[in-house]
This record gives sequence, C-alpha cells and structure tokens, in this order.
Amino acid sequence: MKRLISIIFLICVLVLSGCNADTSNTSDTTNGGETIFGESTNTSPNNGSELRIEEKRFLLPSDGYQLNAVYTYIDDGKARPAVLLIAGSGPSDCDETVGALKPFEDIAHGLAQEGINSLRVDKRTFSYAADFDIKCGIKEEYIDDCNAAIEYLKTQNISSLYLLGHSLGGQIATELAKNTADIDGMILFNSSARHLADIACDQYSAIDPVNKSSYITYAEAAKNVTASSAKGYYYYNASDHYWVSYNQMDTAKNISDANIKTLIINSKFDNQSFNEDLNLWSTLFSDSANVSICVYDDISHFGYKIDTSDPSSIYTRVDFPSEVITAFADFIKEN
Repeated sequence: MKRLISIIFLICVLVLSGCNADTSNTSDTTNGGETIFGESTNTSPNNGSELRIEEKRFLLPSDGYQLNAVYTYIDDGKARPAVLLIAGSGPSDCDETVGALKPFEDIAHGLAQEGINSLRVDKRTFSYAADFDIKCGIKEEYIDDCNAAIEYLKTQNISSLYLLGHSLGGQIATELAKNTADIDGMILFNSSARHLADIACDQYSAIDPVNKSSYITYAEAAKNVTASSAKGYYYYNASDHYWVSYNQMDTAKNISDANIKTLIINSKFDNQSFNEDLNLWSTLFSDSANVSICVYDDISHFGYKIDTSDPSSIYTRVDFPSEVITAFADFIKEN
C-alpha cells in the first residue's frame, strides 16, 4: 500500500511541477558574454581546511533560449573536477525542486565541500514550456541544452568532466557520453536501463491494476512508434513524436559504447522503480570492469531518507545523505 501511495503522489508531483514554470529569465548584468542574474559567495570548511565556495548564477544561451544556470565552484585557482547535473523527466528547475526539497542544490553544495565543481541548469521544459510542441523530443528537452552546458564547463578551469544524471537524466547521460568527447565518467542516480514506457506501465498498473492490459498496450505502442507512423497520439503524457526520439536511445549499449567509468546508484526504497530495474543493472554489468553498482536500502527517488508514502514528507527540508555525496565524490576523485 505504501508503494502504491508513493507512486500516485510522485506522478502527481511530476505533472504539477510544470505549473510553476518561471519564464521571466530576468537578467541583471552582462559579463564576458555571460548574462548574470546574481552571484553569491560563501566560505565553507572541508576536512579541516577552508575552501572558498562560490556560486555564479547566469543565463546559459542554448539554441536561442536563455536558461537559468548555477555554477558552483572552488575559487582557489586550481583546476578541479566538474560535474553536469542532469534532471529527470518532466519540467524541472536547476535545483530539481520538489516541494521544499532541492536535491541538485544539495548535491552541488555537498560536492563543493569535497572540492568538486558543478553546473546545474533549468530544463527548457520548465522555463519555456509553451515552446515545447507536439513534435519536440529528446533533442529539444535535453540534448541541445546539455551540450551547451558541457561546452560551458569546458571553458572553465576544470581538470576532468563528469555527468550525473538522475532518473531519466541518467539515461540521457549515457547518450551524451556516447556522443561527446572528453567525458571522463558518469553517475546514473536512481535510473534504469529499461525502456521508460515499460517503467510507466508498471507505475500506472500499480495504481490501476484492473486496466493493466491497456497500459501494456500503451507501452508497446510507444515503443514501436516510428517517424512515419507518428500521428500526434499521446502515450503516458508524451506524444508519439517524443517516443520516436526516445526510441533511438539504448541505455545499456550507450554505456558499453562510451567505455568510460560509470557508477550506478539505486535504492530498494525508490518507489519509482521496481526490482526488475535493479536486477537488470546486475545482469548487464555485474562483470564489467568499467561499471560499479551500488544499491541502498533507505533512500527515496530524489535521494533523501524520507517516506514518500506520506505526501507531506517532501514539504520539510532535510539533509541530503552524506554517504551518497561521499559515494559521488569518491567515484569522481578516484577516476
């Protein structure tokens, strides 16, 4: 029952998150080609030493759009590892805000304490939802803007470049890593190698088991649609044109083709995934020298130790688990 309540609640959160899109993108100044909308600086201790941690907030240009972005970095003149944070499905601001929780902000600050820089960016579907029409797909939702973010990071004083994708963002990270030079490693956080339509089918079937056969039919239709057969039908809140673009991805093959160090982190407490998702990772990559798999018992889909069967749980700020930050940081620093 708790799993059922959690799935219902989180599906509602993902759908409703688009209602708060901020399309203003108001800027304050322009500096060196970057449109700045505010800067903040703090100094924080790290393992007994002082790190000057800064956050530069600016508008990242991408394909004619201006996306709110935050670069969190150590201001000491040293080249440091940098990570691009890639959000999951649905409209999402740069902090991947859900209720009072801001997982990407917390991850960015946690990584900074470990001496690792990071960049997080509003999704185009958050800031420019009205421009995401029926024929838009993965390229418009993710790839173009992530590529712009990667190019920005390459202009900074960094020693290595990593991708950290959450949920669907993890699958996107594999697509980027396969096609982008100079990616040193990637982290797939509460992601899956299964087709997104199959995961959606399981989620909806858990809510409405009487109509499971219909949800299976929707999933098969989404998985089999082609550019020539797409007519503007919707399956699981995405148009068949979107599914055409998604169907061109193969997460497992991407990981093999990218041939870079990969950390896969999932949780048995993630109510957005299923045992099949966890088992598939093990089946595919348990013997791979490049892939490390870690499964937690007690973190939710967004990473926090909260019980999402209680809808109010996301409206109380809690700390992001330090052990997960450490796992991210250790992987990055060891490679």
